[in-house]
Amino acid sequence: MHAFLSGIGMAVALLGAISPAHGQKETERFIPIGQSPGVSQKQTSIGEIAEVNAAGRTVTVAEQAGRRTVKITEKTRVWIDRTKLKQANLTGSFADLQKGRRIEVKYEDPERRQIADWVKVEIARP
Repeated sequence: MHAFLSGIGMAVALLGAISPAHGQKETERFIPIGQSPGVSQKQTSIGEIAEVNAAGRTVTVAEQAGRRTVKITEKTRVWIDRTKLKQANLTGSFADLQKGRRIEVKYEDPERRQIADWVKVEIARP
């Protein structure tokens, strides 16, 4: 009986250790630009793509605070926000990062803001 109760205690402790942030990380692609609780505007930049450098795999984002060039690595997740089309969001690629499109970038290091952890790019027309 003691082993059983001990096992239940361990299961409860493990479930308690799963953070809401982990759940949000798994569902982030479905959240529209600017609406990520606790993330948008705190750990992200939102603006318009001013430049794309395919050779260097960078994008320059024009935001209220100015322009910022961000590295898009092979690990960077790219999502296509199709909320304005009333369609489901999709997984995208570097090719979807086109000049003039609205973008939200979450950084690997929010202090340095050089490398993108994930990027959402808005598609507003078919």
